[in-house]
Amino acid sequence: MRSYAKIILLLLIPMALVVGYALSSLEIGSGDVMLEKADLSGVRRLFPMFFAESDETPPSSPAPPLVPIDTIVPIDTIASIVTIAPTDTTTQNSLPTPPEEEPIKEIKVHKPDFNKYRIMIFGDSMLEWLAKRLCDYSLENGYDLSSIIWYSSSTKLWATTDTLQYFLDRIQPDYVMLCLGGNELFVRDLSKREKYIDTIVKRIGDRPFLWIGPPNWKKDTGINDLIRQRVGEGRFFDSRDLELDRAEDNMHPTRSAAALWMDTIAVWLSSSQARHPLKMDRPTQTRRRVYHQYMLRPPR
Repeated sequence: MRSYAKIILLLLIPMALVVGYALSSLEIGSGDVMLEKADLSGVRRLFPMFFAESDETPPSSPAPPLVPIDTIVPIDTIASIVTIAPTDTTTQNSLPTPPEEEPIKEIKVHKPDFNKYRIMIFGDSMLEWLAKRLCDYSLENGYDLSSIIWYSSSTKLWATTDTLQYFLDRIQPDYVMLCLGGNELFVRDLSKREKYIDTIVKRIGDRPFLWIGPPNWKKDTGINDLIRQRVGEGRFFDSRDLELDRAEDNMHPTRSAAALWMDTIAVWLSSSQARHPLKMDRPTQTRRRVYHQYMLRPPR
């Protein structure tokens, strides 16, 4: 029995160290190489009683109230990753949260670098891997990138809340990109969606922008054509006919496919086809990805 107890103890010690490091705010590394923390999201879902929500009060902000506090991640804390099934009742066949191909690192949010050309990209879960590749381009070309992912979001949510205006005021981007429409491929109320699209474009204002259309996995009921019509040629990148490998849900592009998707967008964006061309030299080296990332919980 004693030998079994010793074996169990020897197994528990490294497990405790791994879990303790994952839960702590400590970062261990050397130079640009950081020791990656274990992803405990599965353990959190199975044993939520052991992972109480932090009672830390987010810093005060002069901004007006956003969506309910349980819907949006506190801005100046580490971005949390939430895997809740989509419940956006305004859409049909909403995208689920993308499968975890590998643990996603939590990124501490910092203030935008106002000494650089600032790019802000926002949208639904299709943005997750796309933004990572866009980060490579931003680092290569000297841009400051901020990414806002609102899981299971739609044009309605971005148009009828002040969330978009909040981030526009906070980041003050020089160029705006958005990837929306994936949760609206099969909607029938296109007249309402037209108003939502117009509201989003109006909020963006006179800033140069690019609307990246959803990478369809099935034929849509008209959302892509509607977006193109409302934003105009040269400000819409049509992704529906791209042949992309899909993740296990058969909807989201895989990580490598999302990188190819972004590479295709970059070529188009740096050409005369874009109304507002942007310098998008292809990344020539692997760098540590550093950008401002905000993750918002799915709507309830």
